[in-house]
Amino acid sequence: MSGQFSTYFSTANGLQNRERRPHRSCDGCRQRKCDGHKTAHGNCSSCLAFGSVCTYSEKPRKRGPKNRTVEELKKENETLKEKLRALSLCSLCSQQPQALPGSGDPSSSRSIVREGSPDTEEGAAASRSTEPPDEQDLISEELADKIGQISLRTESTFFGPGSSFGLVNNAIAMKEKYLGSSTFDTRRPLYHEILPWERAAFNKRKPVHVFPATDLIASLLELYFTNVHPTVPLLHRPSFEKSVEDGLHRTNTDFGATLLAVLAVASRYSDDPRVFVDGDGALSSGWKFADQIQILQKMFSPSIYEVQTYALLTIFVLGTSVPQVSWLYIGLGIRFLQQRGEHRRKRGSSPPSSEDESWKRAFWSFVMFERISCLFLGRPMGLHVEDYDIEFPLAVDDEFWETGFNQPPEKPSQLAYFICHLRLSEILADALRRLYGSKKSKMLLGWDGPDWEHRAIAQLDSSMNDFLDSIPEHLRWDATNPPTGTFFDQAALLHIFYNHILIAIHRPYIQRATTQGAPSLAICARAARAILHAAEIWLRKLQRVPLPTLINPVFVSGLVLIVYMLATKRAGFPINKSKKDLAHIATAMELLRVAETRLQPMGRLWEKLRDIGSELLTGTSANESAGAAVVASSESFNSNLAEISQPYSLPDHPQDSIPPEQSTVASNFWNNESFSAPSYPSEPEIPMEELMAAFANPPQNAGSTFLDDELMSMWMTPVEYGNMTWANISDLMTEFPVDDDKGQFGINQFGSY
Repeated sequence: MSGQFSTYFSTANGLQNRERRPHRSCDGCRQRKCDGHKTAHGNCSSCLAFGSVCTYSEKPRKRGPKNRTVEELKKENETLKEKLRALSLCSLCSQQPQALPGSGDPSSSRSIVREGSPDTEEGAAASRSTEPPDEQDLISEELADKIGQISLRTESTFFGPGSSFGLVNNAIAMKEKYLGSSTFDTRRPLYHEILPWERAAFNKRKPVHVFPATDLIASLLELYFTNVHPTVPLLHRPSFEKSVEDGLHRTNTDFGATLLAVLAVASRYSDDPRVFVDGDGALSSGWKFADQIQILQKMFSPSIYEVQTYALLTIFVLGTSVPQVSWLYIGLGIRFLQQRGEHRRKRGSSPPSSEDESWKRAFWSFVMFERISCLFLGRPMGLHVEDYDIEFPLAVDDEFWETGFNQPPEKPSQLAYFICHLRLSEILADALRRLYGSKKSKMLLGWDGPDWEHRAIAQLDSSMNDFLDSIPEHLRWDATNPPTGTFFDQAALLHIFYNHILIAIHRPYIQRATTQGAPSLAICARAARAILHAAEIWLRKLQRVPLPTLINPVFVSGLVLIVYMLATKRAGFPINKSKKDLAHIATAMELLRVAETRLQPMGRLWEKLRDIGSELLTGTSANESAGAAVVASSESFNSNLAEISQPYSLPDHPQDSIPPEQSTVASNFWNNESFSAPSYPSEPEIPMEELMAAFANPPQNAGSTFLDDELMSMWMTPVEYGNMTWANISDLMTEFPVDDDKGQFGINQFGSY
């Protein structure tokens, strides 16, 4: 608004300056459209109408936020802290927090664990986003700081703006403003101290860990950081190994439990008989370490070590007879992270810190675990993308944490794989909600109406294509010239996970006998072949038991190819046109057979794939030779496994409790040609146009095929099983008896979930 207009001034020689237009409106019309410069008398019409004096005495002020330096903001921050300490709500900030059981342990004041004091909180941010936080975010974090400072606990705790403490804070602030603050401590000790029986219960449950010999610890740590850490970078290797070397696991029970969990996971890759339960075989590897870990043994916020322990147990229990317990550990980890506010972006622009990066790695590991578990179990996610705004971990390798988090430009980061995997997980989360969510959620989110499914599929495919173009060069998969070293493992698994998500996106539509279903079926089949081809190369080169996260894509790929072959039969083509896919199915069975040597549930998956393949492929004369090939492949496994030795156990190690067919695979397995997938003559795929036409006009007898009824009914129920257990559906999971005579909250306390 321009409300000011020119006045006339006489110069020293009596002359007048020419009329000029001022640069702003008058004081009374700053917020309204001004016409003062148009009137003859020089007063604004608004001022004349309201009888206001038209003046220009106020100095013009800049709109918008002021530009202040970082140092000024820091000074203001310190000033605000002093004011907060003056309030009665924060009058306890200067008092020493009450010691909790075990808090006297000097090792508990480790630098990697965030404390709730303002001094340490000020330097705990790393790699912050340039986007400024909104007002509600600032309220949440300020409230968390203030409530955390008057708490009995020293750990930081997150409180959102909708919490009751926010209203308490406002009420106390208003009371002190109008009535003054109280200088007396009115707290009643009975309601602010840990009760004696609670303290006794905590001391009683304090575990006494039994660690293996030093040489075995060193061996298992090397196995863990070689086989697990590159694809699940939960820990910071230098600091973790330094803590073990300093003996922190013997003085700090939290870190001791984390070490035991690491040893349990690493035992799956060891042939040292000391990792087995006495008298049992390879399937018991790591149990003696995991069985010592107690969960939920404390009534206050967990440390970073406890959260890491839950993440490691999530991996370990996937190889036990109760893999569904991993779902509980994922839930515990996410809730504990939310309690600390690790799902929210932190304020400020402080330099990166080891503490902050450790928490971010823990948070994103649980996000990755949950997405994979939801896809496997068909359950809804508990943490949606709109619930968090924390940044990805820095793409900086462990060895560069101590040098200012500066990754050399010429050295590709191993953390780039983790970030790529997380970006794929975001696409997977979107697909799970859009395609597999309930009808109610889809309606509430506006995912309904004509052709919305086609638009959703197109958007998801576009996101997948964009991701493919953004993969770093050192993580791109080339089967003829794959990467080397750690990047081989990462590139193969990233390629497999990418194609697994493609199957998840198109899987709901492969059963439709329309021209719309044929493209989805073809995409799923190509993705399944890509998964199994990469998995075979991975298995031949690394020669190790695969992580559980690799098993589900392999198992699903085998099923997809079976469905694809049956779909060609439904379309009127003989199954032997897809005979080459039998080689891929044999690859899936081979990898599952290797995995079952250490991971018990994988044996159930192998049996299920064998049963489905043999029953379906031997149903007609046209399929007799194809079915015999799969059965012959299975018999070849059994006959060869009976003749080979066991690399994971000593020659005289007892194996009475383990059936011969469950014994571990020997080293000559990898070079034995009889274990390679059977070869078939290369035959061209059915053209897409021909397959689409057949889908649009299926044969008259197609309605009686197994694909139309039982198989597709089973295949298209990925998210809803009612109250049935997995044992009722596919015998994939078993109940675990509860024996809690010791009164401990151990790993063996859970049954089927």
